Amino acid sequence: MRVNRAVAVAAALSCVGCDSPPVDEAAAATHSHAGGGAVTHWTESLELFVEYPPHVRGVASVPWAIHLTWLADWKPVREGRLVLLLRGPGGAREEIVLPAPASPGIYSASPTLTETGTWRADLTLTARGADHAIPVGQLQVFPSEEALPHDEEQPLPGLIALQKEEQWAMPFEIAVAETRRIPNSIPVTGEVTVPARGLAHVSTPVEGLVLVQGPSPAPGDAVLEGETLALIAPTSIDDSYARMRADVEDAEREADRAERLFAAGAIAGRRLEEARHNLEVARAAFEAVGGLRSADGDGGSDPHVYRLRSPIRGVIADRHVAPGEHVAVGTHAFTVVRPDTLWFVARVPARHAEAASEVRGAWFTVEGAGHAHAADRVVSVGSIIDAGSRTLPVRFAVANPGGVLKVGMLAEGHLLLGEPVEGVAVPTRAILDEDGLSVVYVKVGGEAFQRRVVETGPSDGSWTILQSGVASGEQVVAAGAYQVRLASLGNVEISDHGHPH
Repeated sequence: MRVNRAVAVAAALSCVGCDSPPVDEAAAATHSHAGGGAVTHWTESLELFVEYPPHVRGVASVPWAIHLTWLADWKPVREGRLVLLLRGPGGAREEIVLPAPASPGIYSASPTLTETGTWRADLTLTARGADHAIPVGQLQVFPSEEALPHDEEQPLPGLIALQKEEQWAMPFEIAVAETRRIPNSIPVTGEVTVPARGLAHVSTPVEGLVLVQGPSPAPGDAVLEGETLALIAPTSIDDSYARMRADVEDAEREADRAERLFAAGAIAGRRLEEARHNLEVARAAFEAVGGLRSADGDGGSDPHVYRLRSPIRGVIADRHVAPGEHVAVGTHAFTVVRPDTLWFVARVPARHAEAASEVRGAWFTVEGAGHAHAADRVVSVGSIIDAGSRTLPVRFAVANPGGVLKVGMLAEGHLLLGEPVEGVAVPTRAILDEDGLSVVYVKVGGEAFQRRVVETGPSDGSWTILQSGVASGEQVVAAGAYQVRLASLGNVEISDHGHPH
């Protein structure tokens, strides 16, 4: 069809800044040059963008271009039966049934309207197991070609055109600006670290040979507290490990003997207490180097083999010894990390240190990722300003069930302070930084957008309050804003050409 694109979009702009219409109300009728028009309307599940030509009584019209988009994923309607119902003066009626879209997302119809005057158009899409009613609004039917209006409406400057086919072909999403309450915030940098009890460096307390036939966990493997990480055959000159184990066995035998003699009345209670004490001392010395008396099934029952165990439950982060390697006392063998809960350590500039006592939570992003992580549990607020960086550390506990966060990641974020502030908010990802300016792209028609420079306020990472530039109810591009920006560079104003499909 050929509808004046500039005027059609200008007509669609008559509702800029207003809320999306309720689903049970018809979309406002719009008229363009020569009596045609364009309508954009949302229901609970669909977006309609229809361009219709001027209508002359008794003459089949140029085909309508009816664009339908699923709001769940912003993709075109690919199947479904569409009914276009038009009702006019004196009970006039025309119903057109379209069994399927002519192409993904686009239905085409050419109604012949038999009465002059105002007609009402409504659509019903039968798809995905339901009937979806979509009001279109009103249009005019003229008695003849000569009666068509010839007024020339000029488009508003700065409109950006992005056709539906282009929107459907890329990641795209629209969000409605809404009133929210978000706390004030302080911008900070920081890093992801591990809590003190969430990291263990496992070292070898004995000198010896790492046995090849023992367990051999690799980085990334999960381990339990007390699980054997390696078997070591002690090889020290004084054989201290084996001697301490033998001391324990001797002490156990002596304690058992003393129990029997005391029970028979052959020795005094003092002798029994001494035997028990000697056993406790021998066991304490042996356990100090990680020795355990009982066999655990992961390295046989060889009493001369030392089992190097994990002190915590977690994941092997690093392994520094190999099977067959000879290790000395104190060799760093494994690093075990508990990754389910980490710390975000925010570095608060000294000038904001006083406000750190009001911190209610934080959000942050890590290098290489755009997703914001929330942290609402404050672990500690530092009491000393770092002399080198002039910052105060504030630690937050962050749940990390999927293991997305890694220890050592650098982060940027905001600390949330005090009572929330109310204002018009948009998704944070809708805001682009263009040469130092915060910019959003507002959808003002099915294929028409405006670039708005905005002033940002508090943000919780997901939503940001705008202090200017966008009104509540306006639709902003939440995904695909950069592509809209690229379209603006090549097509700042919408031209007066047709819209072929």
